[in-house]
Amino acid sequence: MWELLFLLLPLAALSGWFLGKKQSFRRKSVAVNLAADYYDGLNYLLNEQIEKAMESFSRMLNVNANNVEANLMLGHLFRRKGEVDKAIRIHQDLLAKPSLTAKQRCQSLLALGQDYLCAGVYDRAESLFQELSDVYQDISEKSLQFLISIYEIEKDWDKAINVAKQLQSKTMEYMGLQIAQYYCEKAVLAKQRGDLALALKCIKQALQADRGCVRASILQGDIEVSAGRYEAALKAYKRVAQQDRTFLSEVIERIVKCYEKINAGAALDYYFQQLLLDHPSVTLILSYANRLQQQQKTQEALHCITQYLRQHPSILGLNHLVALHLLESTESEQQGLLNLQALIGKLLVNKPVYQCQSCGFSAKSIHWHCPGCKQWGIVKPIAGLELESKSHF
Repeated sequence: MWELLFLLLPLAALSGWFLGKKQSFRRKSVAVNLAADYYDGLNYLLNEQIEKAMESFSRMLNVNANNVEANLMLGHLFRRKGEVDKAIRIHQDLLAKPSLTAKQRCQSLLALGQDYLCAGVYDRAESLFQELSDVYQDISEKSLQFLISIYEIEKDWDKAINVAKQLQSKTMEYMGLQIAQYYCEKAVLAKQRGDLALALKCIKQALQADRGCVRASILQGDIEVSAGRYEAALKAYKRVAQQDRTFLSEVIERIVKCYEKINAGAALDYYFQQLLLDHPSVTLILSYANRLQQQQKTQEALHCITQYLRQHPSILGLNHLVALHLLESTESEQQGLLNLQALIGKLLVNKPVYQCQSCGFSAKSIHWHCPGCKQWGIVKPIAGLELESKSHF
């Protein structure tokens, strides 16, 4: 009996080893399949094949429902498809799992906050992002960025400023351009309420945040004009040329009016001469031509525009040149010039005046917050051979 038992022991050991190897092989096979589904899903995602990516991550969850990465990715895909209710349900179920690590819980909360943000449930999203703003560095930064997005949507500029300063402190990334725009938004609201003192205070804060903030200078000039302080307005408008000369087209007519209000025609002519030496542009030439025309110097205005257009062809300049020729033309010449002016007008009617320097978004009016890429202060007047801005706020 004992002899038989001793003979069976090696066989039992061998059987146990064989069964263990078989189970290990099965586990490895499952792991290989999971990895294949994960990388397939990522590949589909990179190629914008959302449906196939969702199938891959769903297969992973069929094998292992507790796979945190697959849950997070599937929730992200549902949100991306616009099925936010399904994304919320996935992330809420994920948060109910007791096995989550602290980092996985933070990632799940961040994902749920994004779901609420997409769904327009801003109070819940804000609460989650505030909770996450003091945790892991990468999650904290993302949370602060999402909080800024919420405050921009809600136009709560004070909170946006505070969070932007926090983000700048955490990341050491310069946020002055953005913060200056928030102060400008506050200045616009104060100006609309008639509180010019508060508006000027906000403008001062904007320029402290970003000395190159063109919008703040233009706003300041407009406020000074409304208060009848034309010399102070001139100082603000002239600052624009130093901050960003592409915006000179936005303020040149304002500058002309300020000089006229203080009866400083000679100073205006000198200023034009200096600008034309330093920053020649079609908008500036046309403004100067208008000045010459007011002084009954139509021929000089014609010569000025013609000389410029020979070196810098421009549809806008050509249109103005035709208008001046109409003033000097005979009755027999007028019909041809009017036909030409009408054709040029058709070319100009759909031309964008402003363009985002980042995403290329273009429009007929200024957008300080680009609707395309959501960046601040990056939409500028188009300055080129065909068209330059000649638009007013």
